[in-house]
Amino acid sequence: MKKPIITFLVVFAIAFGLIATGEIHKIDNHVAIAKSPAFVLATAEGITKKTKKSRETFQVNYTYAVAGTTYKIDTSWMNSVAEAEAMAATPVQIAYATTAPADGIFKSDFDKRDPTESTAGALGNAAEFGLIGALILTLLLVWKFPSLRRP
Repeated sequence: MKKPIITFLVVFAIAFGLIATGEIHKIDNHVAIAKSPAFVLATAEGITKKTKKSRETFQVNYTYAVAGTTYKIDTSWMNSVAEAEAMAATPVQIAYATTAPADGIFKSDFDKRDPTESTAGALGNAAEFGLIGALILTLLLVWKFPSLRRP
């Protein structure tokens, strides 16, 4: 009975660490942008196509320049090329902190952020998603590897 519990704890620790790190970085980035915001227009450089199991998804690639340095940012994956082309045709603004222009995000995403987001909330979300993910992954691992069921 010890092996499934140890497996669960290890998987939970890894999942919690990864999710918490990502959430805290996002919050820190939003706070830095809110303290010293700057905005710049980005230009569409192209559309990336990804095919996986006969399913195609598309991503718009943008570049923006700050003080002579060029940075790249990509959208999330979209299901249709028409949607990607429509987004590439419209002007997009990038929000970034004046101290860290490489950590830019789309202004529309920055405007949608929750101003009350906190580290405690990020840790709570990480714990919640980590527990669910660890439970599912532990059940799969114990089912797939019978040696994890034995004491």
